Amino acid sequence: MTSRQSAGRRPRLSLFEGLLPIEASRVPSEIIAGLTLAALAIPEVLGYTKIAGTPPITGLYTMLIPMILFAVFGSSRHLVVSADSATAAILAAGLVGLASTGSDEYVALAGLLALMAAAFLFLARIAKLGFLADFLSSTVLVGFLTGVGIQVALGQIGGMLGLQGTGHGTLGKIVADLEDIGQTNTYALTIAAAVLLVIVGAKKISPRIPGALIAVVGATAASWALDLQSRGVQILGAVPSGLPSIGIPRIDWSWELINRLLPIAFAMFVVILAQSAATSRAFATRYNERFSENTDLVGLGMANLGAGLSGTFVVAGSPTKTQMVDGAGGRSQLTHLTTVLVVVLVLFFLTGP
Repeated sequence: MTSRQSAGRRPRLSLFEGLLPIEASRVPSEIIAGLTLAALAIPEVLGYTKIAGTPPITGLYTMLIPMILFAVFGSSRHLVVSADSATAAILAAGLVGLASTGSDEYVALAGLLALMAAAFLFLARIAKLGFLADFLSSTVLVGFLTGVGIQVALGQIGGMLGLQGTGHGTLGKIVADLEDIGQTNTYALTIAAAVLLVIVGAKKISPRIPGALIAVVGATAASWALDLQSRGVQILGAVPSGLPSIGIPRIDWSWELINRLLPIAFAMFVVILAQSAATSRAFATRYNERFSENTDLVGLGMANLGAGLSGTFVVAGSPTKTQMVDGAGGRSQLTHLTTVLVVVLVLFFLTGP
């Protein structure tokens, strides 16, 4: 694998590098991988909205315009760009006190942060700073992502126990969960334990078994068959159908607000740069392919620009989803465009019920 920025600089804007050329013999495999990604990633991004504090529909929106724009402007054939737990956690922590979680103002601020992250990515491309990813220690990145994973896991304990989770911040939520532990919902706890058992057990048996998909289907079937909502188990409920509307986030613009959001947007930019570049590099090395970190900066910037204008939150290259696609046999951005088509169909026909 070689980075195109070291092999030679291109003055023109490159398009569809992660998509072309399309091998006819691989099209069926790409489509199947796209369907698999949709089946596994849709529940995942809906879960990320709980971390980010945004409405569930915004999770589906991260798999529409942002995915298309990265497929057009990015260079990695493998990188999946959509909602990510690390940036979602930064978003939620950064907006505490600025707006009520899930409100229209909160969603607008989340969109503004995506636009600001896009601006940082474009500036990095103009300055040709893609090489900075080479100096970001993988140990530091792994440590950061592990910390985020622990924080996210602790924040979901209340939901697994069927509690309301009234605390603010990770420590506040833990304290609130301990105070209310006597109100644990047995059905919610049983479902959560069964889901974890299926996911972990499937990985132990064989990495090829889609444990997450089996768990999602099983939990959904149990919710319907046992009418778990009437037993106090919180369910997602109806999700609005239709495509997102395009426009600038509706907020009261001020330099004071921008200054408060700048550190949050910059933290997101660093995570996007490090995580996305590390994932692209790893898969390019695996398949002895060439990629350009600077071109990926353009793709990631355009993806976040699309996210900010389509009413959703910041997106990043996702190691877990990229691994999902690789395990399912996807080898190009055609897989991700197939996933986009599935999400469009879901928004039009399935989200109402």
